[in-house]
Amino acid sequence: MNELLDGPAGNLVEFMPRKAPQRVQTSPAERALVGALLQDAEAVWPLADAAGIESEAFTDSDCLRIWRAAAVLRHQGKPADMVAIAEAIGGDASDVMQTFAELVEACPTTAYASWYVDQVAESQRRRKLSDAARMAADALAKGGAVDVVADTLKAAAEAASGPRAGKMPAIVSAVDFMAKPKPEPPIVIAGMLRARQVGMMSANSKVGKSWALLALSCAVASGTEWFGKKTAQGRCLYINAELSEYDLDSRLSRIVEAMGLPEIPPLLDVWHVRGLHTTIGAIIPDIYRHQDRAGPPYALIVPDPLYSFHGDRDENSNSEMAVSMGELSELTERTGAACWISHHFSKGGQTGKDHLDRGSGAGVLSRAPDTIMTLTAHEQEDCYSVETTCRSFSRPDPFVIRWEYPLWIIDESLNPESLRKQSNGRAPQYSPAQIMALLPQDGLPHHEWLAKAKAELGVSKTTFNRLLNQAKAKGQTFVGFGRYMPGSGGAE
Repeated sequence: MNELLDGPAGNLVEFMPRKAPQRVQTSPAERALVGALLQDAEAVWPLADAAGIESEAFTDSDCLRIWRAAAVLRHQGKPADMVAIAEAIGGDASDVMQTFAELVEACPTTAYASWYVDQVAESQRRRKLSDAARMAADALAKGGAVDVVADTLKAAAEAASGPRAGKMPAIVSAVDFMAKPKPEPPIVIAGMLRARQVGMMSANSKVGKSWALLALSCAVASGTEWFGKKTAQGRCLYINAELSEYDLDSRLSRIVEAMGLPEIPPLLDVWHVRGLHTTIGAIIPDIYRHQDRAGPPYALIVPDPLYSFHGDRDENSNSEMAVSMGELSELTERTGAACWISHHFSKGGQTGKDHLDRGSGAGVLSRAPDTIMTLTAHEQEDCYSVETTCRSFSRPDPFVIRWEYPLWIIDESLNPESLRKQSNGRAPQYSPAQIMALLPQDGLPHHEWLAKAKAELGVSKTTFNRLLNQAKAKGQTFVGFGRYMPGSGGAE
């Protein structure tokens, strides 16, 4: 995976904790554990589950990638052997198998898998406790209440002990839960999206979603409005998986100029990954390392479009899309950023559906995001009605946007309820009488009659055969010496 493009750093309002510490050198136990997984996954999974090992336990990028791929296969109920994992990872097969060989060599026997699990789990607990100590020190330096910081650090220490350290939080009384102050997470888009939340914009294909998300990226990076909503200025990463480098460059130039910005926002980073067969989970380590190294942390990350980050997953599978949405949540948790993605509508008319049901694919895609925004065709040309539903905010009033190249502009003169009337999308209706009109008195062989119907009526082979069976059932035609002849049945 290519490294992120280094962008100039700038000052960021207090969006989230400061830079995470540099990751420690990869532990040999990580490579040995993954080597054991490759050799006997069924024996390793119960040990890893009992120890509370999560994907973030791995600091080695190869180990993390393989562990994630194996976990997805396990979630799908598929065998997680070397061949299946290699296919799930993709990329150059020789490089993958070379990596596998090195990891297997690091684990000459799976008999010590439990020891490797303990070592990896211990490293995971130490990193979590170290992170908690660093955040506590930062909070004290900023004037945080000593008792609150002490309680937070104590809870982190307790979570870092025991066989299931960090796996599950403790059950507490509601009184104790409410007694601890919980500051509101930073708001990225006013009335729509907070830090560590996932937003989704859905619309028909080729509507202009990428233009809107590029404008959103520039708005957050410059602290300007987007769709009439204030944004909190912060560092933004736009991950381009669809446009060519030339188109990305050209669009950014035009959007910045149209927004009246003096320059490309210094807090905007871009990552060109078009042509790479990958998933969100696979690129999380690259993003996290870049944020850790370059700073300040991201306020918003925009992977565009969502379907480019499914890998080999089926968009219509709830279980597989749950993995993709889970990876987006992990991305927000590990970076502290909000995330905004684009999605596409299902085929056919949308005006008769609730706006939450217009997206294509599995139902989890309309349930998992914290904010869902839809752009539905308005009766006015080049205009779209915008509806938004938020988990954490009251539902914003719908409004209409008009395309004025290269930006979407709010048009307050139009009624957002005046949606474009859609055709029912049904195929042309045919009757047996239509194909019978093409059959001469001396008849035709099946293939000639079919070819004539295709040419003159535009019917498919399936439709023709259906109409033919109906005509035969009514006695309108019969087969005689290899030819279909007009019958004595009445016409329709």
